[in-house]
Amino acid sequence: MTVRVMTYNIWGYHSSWDARKGLIVDLLRRTDADLICLQEVFGQLPYDQPADHQANFLARESNYPFVAFQMAQRTPEKIQGQAVLSRFEIVSREALYFYRDPSDPKDTEDRVALLTSFAPPADGLDLVVTHLSLSRSARLRSVQMLSDWVKGRGRPFLLVGDLNDTPDSPPIRFLTKDGPLKVADAWTVARPGERGGTFPSHQPEARIDYILYGPPDRFLVREVFLAGDEPSPAGVYPSDHLAVVATLEFLTGEIG
Repeated sequence: MTVRVMTYNIWGYHSSWDARKGLIVDLLRRTDADLICLQEVFGQLPYDQPADHQANFLARESNYPFVAFQMAQRTPEKIQGQAVLSRFEIVSREALYFYRDPSDPKDTEDRVALLTSFAPPADGLDLVVTHLSLSRSARLRSVQMLSDWVKGRGRPFLLVGDLNDTPDSPPIRFLTKDGPLKVADAWTVARPGERGGTFPSHQPEARIDYILYGPPDRFLVREVFLAGDEPSPAGVYPSDHLAVVATLEFLTGEIG
């Protein structure tokens, strides 16, 4: 089966949500992904009713029938977490929490990974979305936990999100080269040698947003591109990140 997946840090309600929300909805509609993975999803008054959040709004406006949201952190003012908008029915979900280290001044928030699985035709696939810490030591600790978690399930998977580090960093190398999981990076496979910066959106330099997959021999990458790089006539970008979009062929059955 062929699946198009998008990962996007939507920047919560920061910086003129009223000006940005229509741009994000338009981007989601035009991209037309089967699976949309969102980070920095907020639920906050007066934008939302209690216990509601941005993912539900975006799903309604973009015509996605299935939504999964996992809260990472709650404060008196808001909830924050990750979400999946899906064309496929979501049949199960799990969460892996990365609790912060209070002694680490850069590890300022609780973080979480959300895993969803689906009804046919996507029933053989797991999807994991996460948003890692600003602390590199916390990121390395988190990817080690992620690797054990995903590997233990023994199923083909996509691992996507804002990983807050560059491709040559120890946390990303642990996933792609040095650790036991050995995932493939869709951008590197499809666009070797291209920088592919995703942050900040107005002048993208660092590639910190990823669509990873494994086992590598269970997928073929058909295309990968960035989205959200065009500001409105008023100079407003949909988010401070660019989105990454990939079309992959998921090879079901046994691999010879």
